[in-house]
Amino acid sequence: MADSADGAGTGRAHNAPCSNRDYDFFYAGLEEGRLLIQRCSACGALRNPPSPSCPECRSLKWTAEPMSGEGEVFSYMVHYHPPLPGFASPHPVAVVALKEGVRFVAAMDGTPVESIAIGMPVRAEFIRRGEVASVRFKTA
Repeated sequence: MADSADGAGTGRAHNAPCSNRDYDFFYAGLEEGRLLIQRCSACGALRNPPSPSCPECRSLKWTAEPMSGEGEVFSYMVHYHPPLPGFASPHPVAVVALKEGVRFVAAMDGTPVESIAIGMPVRAEFIRRGEVASVRFKTA
């Protein structure tokens, strides 16, 4: 899915609970089983989370770049309380350093907490949480 030159979304093609110009491409990518990150059209910097302008050069122009979904755990935490609807407790959440050089925060539910370690290789797994497309990381 290509985005327009000014970063304006191509319309809502997802069921995520929020919708805006900065995130629509991301959720549409999840619907297609793709992990998309913004790449600045001016300087080439990857940026995540999505934003209207590049933090490196302030350009408003960007494209949606597919990521491999492969990386390693950079950091993680385990959420216990309060309970989160749709998630079992304990609920591990990781900051993953993708092999493309950008970090991404996502759940690691389904992975035993005691097996998670800094530097552990992981890969993206595309799932549905109810009617919403989502991504989590699993051991590679």
